[in-house]
Amino acid sequence: MNTLFLEIKSEKGFTIIEAMVSVFILTLGITAVLCLFPLSLQARKFSEMKTVATQLAQAEMEEVISLSYDNILIGTATESPLDPPFGAYSRQMIVDYVDSDLVISAVDTGLKKIEVLVSWNSSLSISDKNVRIISLIANR
Repeated sequence: MNTLFLEIKSEKGFTIIEAMVSVFILTLGITAVLCLFPLSLQARKFSEMKTVATQLAQAEMEEVISLSYDNILIGTATESPLDPPFGAYSRQMIVDYVDSDLVISAVDTGLKKIEVLVSWNSSLSISDKNVRIISLIANR
């Protein structure tokens, strides 16, 4: 009986090239993940500031809408900056008469447009950011 012996050669371990390639790929992955942290922090800060601005605008709008039609004065009022802890924000309210087509009118048509604009200077960009809320109130 003839027996055929096959020699199976197995290599154990890594070569230095394989180890270097693995370390390089791992370094690239870790660097990419670390670059995402500052971006997520900036996005979180912007979202937080926009939420606060929206709440400040809504609070002003509710205060104005709670007044009677005759007590809402036509014109522009600006608060800049707001009281602490909202010193980074400024708020502007514009009230105008509008007609039925929502075009600004010089005479009282029984309809007022109330616009509240809250602005803040974002450290993430050069220009100011703002939130604008517009509502209408009718003379009943």
